[in-house]
Amino acid sequence: MKPARLSALIILAAVVCFASLPTAWPVDVYLKLISSGEKLNVGITNFNPSSNNPKDIEFAKKVQEVLRNDLLFSRYFNIIEMTAAFTGKKEELDYWKNQAIDVALTGAIKTENNKPSLNIRLHNIENGELMLEKSFQNAGGGYRGIAHDANDEIILRFTGQKGIAHTKIVFVNDSTGAKEIYAIDYDGYGIKKITSDNSINIFPKWSPDGRKIAFTTYRYGNPDLYVINSDGSNPAAVSTYQGLNISPSWASDGKSIIMTISKGQSPNIYIVNLQGGILRKITHSNGVESSPCFSPANREIVFVSDRAGLPQVYIADSEGTNVRRVITEGYSDSPSWSPKGDKIAFAMRFQGESFFNIYLYDIASDKAAGLTSGSGSNENPSFSPDGRFIAFSSTRNGKKELFIMSIDGSGQHRVAEIKKNSIMPHWSP
Repeated sequence: MKPARLSALIILAAVVCFASLPTAWPVDVYLKLISSGEKLNVGITNFNPSSNNPKDIEFAKKVQEVLRNDLLFSRYFNIIEMTAAFTGKKEELDYWKNQAIDVALTGAIKTENNKPSLNIRLHNIENGELMLEKSFQNAGGGYRGIAHDANDEIILRFTGQKGIAHTKIVFVNDSTGAKEIYAIDYDGYGIKKITSDNSINIFPKWSPDGRKIAFTTYRYGNPDLYVINSDGSNPAAVSTYQGLNISPSWASDGKSIIMTISKGQSPNIYIVNLQGGILRKITHSNGVESSPCFSPANREIVFVSDRAGLPQVYIADSEGTNVRRVITEGYSDSPSWSPKGDKIAFAMRFQGESFFNIYLYDIASDKAAGLTSGSGSNENPSFSPDGRFIAFSSTRNGKKELFIMSIDGSGQHRVAEIKKNSIMPHWSP
């Protein structure tokens, strides 16, 4: 076993030990894991079905496939399919060590009262120690739900941060001829239509609890701000001032929204409650102020302003004071603040160019780095809830589609094949 993987495995085992304690988990352990320099090799055996019934066999295969894909998506692990069984015997450990496996993952499906469950076991191949054993019940999500539960638990035990396999991405799509709001699982499955207004619906944003979506609709002629339940029920007007009511972003407590309102005048940034009452006017510009977004702690905001002549990214205190510009050179748009609070993603187009690209601004170093280039126009970045991935829209395939990449720009891939154009993604909590 390579020293880097061995040290990482020891760290993972330490995390599992700490996870059983009631006290807080040590942050430095997770930082060491991330910086260990090499992914862990996880060997996975065929999951045992609950019976020899073809349906049960197929169910076990599907659960294993989804869990495998979830673990690969996390980028913490390499997954190696193993044909040899694993029960923890010494001769098995020796064989698996020779295959450069660090952790063995086994699974078994059990069915009671027609309700399937998944039991997983993780073994440290170095010493045979059982690192994790847990069962997951089918809570209505079928085989995908069980697999996502298992993934999120594995990620939690190994990093101290829950996995993101149950998250969704809300977005705008025009396949019906109108612009409607849709949601899709983070891995490209389970697409669902949220609105059916036969109008223009844009700027969808998840509430912090994932139960509601704020968006702007032209259904009644004016660009009004509405909030709708995530299942598409109970749409309710929030801000319907004459003029623009656009670009919403929720406060972390879910009780207020920061947005752009024009009232027939210059668009400025306001904070409103969910009944549309104005709590505070943040900017007082004669230009255009748009795309506001709270920092994770709500102490600051990031927004776009053309006060300097060209739309640029600015940061200010949540009261609108201490305004400072992020040093950029091009036409900037749609900033998104990382859930970790240390970075801001935004789209930027240089003068003379027709395409936008995604940039990542590091607050501590006051520097921005490009994440996309030479692949169509890339816009509307949105962070995953763990801050490790970014969803965005791209025209690289000839139409506007949803893509995901790591925050270093690697692993760029399309979320799913979706008809027509898809834009303005926003990742759920």
